Amino acid sequence: MTQPQEAIWQQIYSGQWYQTQHPQLIAARDHAKRLCVQLNQLPVSEEAKRQVLLSQLLPNAAHIGIGSDFACDYGINIHAGDHVTMGNRVVILDAAPVSFGANVSIEDGVVIASLTHPLEAAKRKAGWQQAQSIEIGDDVVLSAGCTILPGVVIPAGTVIEPGKVVTR
Repeated sequence: MTQPQEAIWQQIYSGQWYQTQHPQLIAARDHAKRLCVQLNQLPVSEEAKRQVLLSQLLPNAAHIGIGSDFACDYGINIHAGDHVTMGNRVVILDAAPVSFGANVSIEDGVVIASLTHPLEAAKRKAGWQQAQSIEIGDDVVLSAGCTILPGVVIPAGTVIEPGKVVTR
């Protein structure tokens, strides 16, 4: 599993507040967004081409299936075990690592957000963010429309009900 080693990434991974407009982060987000656009333009039936793009976008998630309209911030911080499947319109904000165990099912419209913004408007306007990793165990189902927030650990075998917001 690869993770960037630059100082800004170490700042993020350690849970410190960081500037989202850092040049390395902008470049990494732009790269991921371009790959997401390419992926989303391919029909799901073109599995071989989609897998090539997925291997570039999600280098730490070798055995993953993704529906249409997928979006992520970086891709490099998404880690997945075997047999992870995602429905349509799944969004993963992966400033910090987001880890999936094996046999995880992510239904349509799920949002997984490893980052948060400060409560103070001036700090938000200045581009500050903070991130915490998310861990999702084996044999988990994230039902349609649920939201997983920073720092959450979901134990193996859990089913998150549709539309639920998981904060801890």
